[in-house]
Amino acid sequence: MPTQTGIRAAVPALVVLFVGAALVRAQPTDVVASSQVNQTQVKLSQSVRVTLAIEGPAPLRGAVELPRSLLTADADASWRIRPDGEAEIKPLLDGRERWQQVYRLDPYVPGKPLRATFNPVTVNRQSVTWPAVEVTVERTSSESAPLPEPHSVTAVEDIPAVDRPTSSDRALIPWIAGAGVLVCVVVGLAILMRRRRRRPIPPTEWARAALARLEAGDMYGDVVAERVAAILREFVERRFAVPATKLTTTELSAATAQQGWPVEQSEALRAVLDECDLAKFAGNTPDDDGCRRLIRTAADWVDHVSLPAGPG
Repeated sequence: MPTQTGIRAAVPALVVLFVGAALVRAQPTDVVASSQVNQTQVKLSQSVRVTLAIEGPAPLRGAVELPRSLLTADADASWRIRPDGEAEIKPLLDGRERWQQVYRLDPYVPGKPLRATFNPVTVNRQSVTWPAVEVTVERTSSESAPLPEPHSVTAVEDIPAVDRPTSSDRALIPWIAGAGVLVCVVVGLAILMRRRRRRPIPPTEWARAALARLEAGDMYGDVVAERVAAILREFVERRFAVPATKLTTTELSAATAQQGWPVEQSEALRAVLDECDLAKFAGNTPDDDGCRRLIRTAADWVDHVSLPAGPG
């Protein structure tokens, strides 16, 4: 037999269980679907945006199962629906959440109003349906313009006869054809002569001309040294098939030694390139006299290696 003290101790626990059960029963478990459009009157060439929302017990993430086709069959023939952004979930009071997704509706046909109905959506195994929306869709001014009235059928008109060439016209045809052939021959000869005039410049002539232009110009200092080095490297590449423009001075010196260049020619080239490198990288900039001397030294080296006894 329970004592009076035990009964008094059990009463608070029973009260807590009773209140908790009442609170559980009082929490809303219903799911509410709503739909809202941003405008109720558009042109046929325009679109509307409809917000489809679900309010129900949390959590709604993963609980909303959309149908394969949002629109019913009759609405699918009048509207095109596409999602506009991602679905959002917002917390509400009493342990509920709001799921919403914005869709873009494009009308296919006019209607006053044009109705869009939706297939049921499943939320936590509960089927609900969004309310239908109605939008007045009007034709644009160009679409509502009446079609032009058909023309009455008339009798077939006689086609005017085409003038045939006379004997004098036929006599001119050979002359015209001959003139065309002559023009083609003249143009072909001009192109051929122009191509022949563009003969490749020998490397020695090219280097001499480039150094002469450099000496006659108004450049000075490290710019002249850098240009002299570029001309010499290009000359070596053209004349002796050594990739001088892609090699450092040390690598170029080693390459000329491998090709069996005379020591005096290889060392003379390295001395000029070393001086150019000092001007470019070490700030040892030559003055006007130094620039002219550097150009003349490079020109003398080009003349010397271009002799029949030169390398290569």
